[in-house]
Amino acid sequence: MKDISYIEAMSLAMEQLSRGGAFLTVPGDNAMTIGWGAIGYYWKKPVFVAAVRPSRYTYGLIEQAGYFGISVPMRGDMKNALALAGSLSGRDGDKFSRCGLVRAAGRFIPCPMVDQCQLYFECQVRLKQDMTLEGMDGQVQQSAYPQGDLHRLYFGEILGCYRAGL
Repeated sequence: MKDISYIEAMSLAMEQLSRGGAFLTVPGDNAMTIGWGAIGYYWKKPVFVAAVRPSRYTYGLIEQAGYFGISVPMRGDMKNALALAGSLSGRDGDKFSRCGLVRAAGRFIPCPMVDQCQLYFECQVRLKQDMTLEGMDGQVQQSAYPQGDLHRLYFGEILGCYRAGL
């Protein structure tokens, strides 16, 4: 593992999110597929912004833990695992096992990471912000939220950013 700057990792992570997603992990046996996110700089800190709907099992886990990990596959060989993790619920059992994922210990937070990935962000939640329809573009409302179920945004300070095998 090699520590890298979040700026060096930003474009790689954003490209992968747009192509197929990444894994968001929390303490326990849950790995959720995410296709949305942002990396920026807030409060003089590097931040990963992850969006999680309150209806998701991960929501309660991240609320309780206050930490999350982002494991980004960069080789394109995890499309099936990403699709499966996005279709199963952690409420029904250990998603790591069910999706063929191997746990790796977090280096900066008490959270598992996905060992088969090549890019990692370990984050501590610094702000939780619920999305609202107020001020949201109508096209976005219709395409992303036809039944409501708006996301909560988790602004996680990036405590560690590193890569493996890139």
